[in-house]
Amino acid sequence: MATTRDSNGKSRSSIDLLWGDRNKPQRNPRPGLSAERIVAVAIELADAEGLEALSMQRVAGMLDFTTMSLYRYFPGKSQLIDVMMDAAASSPPDLSEAANWRERIEMWMSALWERYQQHPWMLQVQVSGPPVGPNQLAWLEASLRSLRDTGLTHNEMLSISLFLNGAVAGLARLTSDVAHAAAASGVDQQDMNSEYAQTLERLLDPERFPTLSAIVATGAFQAGDASGSDTHGFTFALRRLLDGVEDYLEERTRQRR
Repeated sequence: MATTRDSNGKSRSSIDLLWGDRNKPQRNPRPGLSAERIVAVAIELADAEGLEALSMQRVAGMLDFTTMSLYRYFPGKSQLIDVMMDAAASSPPDLSEAANWRERIEMWMSALWERYQQHPWMLQVQVSGPPVGPNQLAWLEASLRSLRDTGLTHNEMLSISLFLNGAVAGLARLTSDVAHAAAASGVDQQDMNSEYAQTLERLLDPERFPTLSAIVATGAFQAGDASGSDTHGFTFALRRLLDGVEDYLEERTRQRR
């Protein structure tokens, strides 16, 4: 029988696990085992080895329980990942001390960036729709609340929030992939950047790629800016995005006068 799904694509069992009493197993609980413990160990495994290493069998072995014991709490791996995502997201930062909407959003985006640095496997999870877990919804609520008094419409607030979330995730995914490739090859990331820059120098025809060639010549790729791997690169990109939002708000204010 097919699993019933809601409009977000999440199985009903995932919704129940995210919002209900997930420590109440479907049948015969195992002493010393709980959903929280399963999730904590699964996150530990994903943090250390990536999402591709995650399996019910591996998690069960780390807990010293049988694989079937885990199925008493989670119907399958996909439901476990759904709960892992929400648990790893944790609570959003306290933005109450920020002076204005822009400072609140900068704090929110920086905290989201740090969350992805702590749990890069979260970037490997295929997104099937808007967030539905309590912690992930709390992050969305925090960003929307930050924009609440700007004069933006509700649709504009939601569009900007989702776009900024995607921008952080996209840049974090790029840096994570580059770091993973460097670690897998055993090459230092700075050396990898230098090799890439040297390769571009050999391949690029300045007449066909004049702008890219000029940027390569400045050493920007060797500095790591191309991958956004440094905090400065992330902060620069973040602030330029917010410049656009601020310009839009100022233009709207001028039009209303």
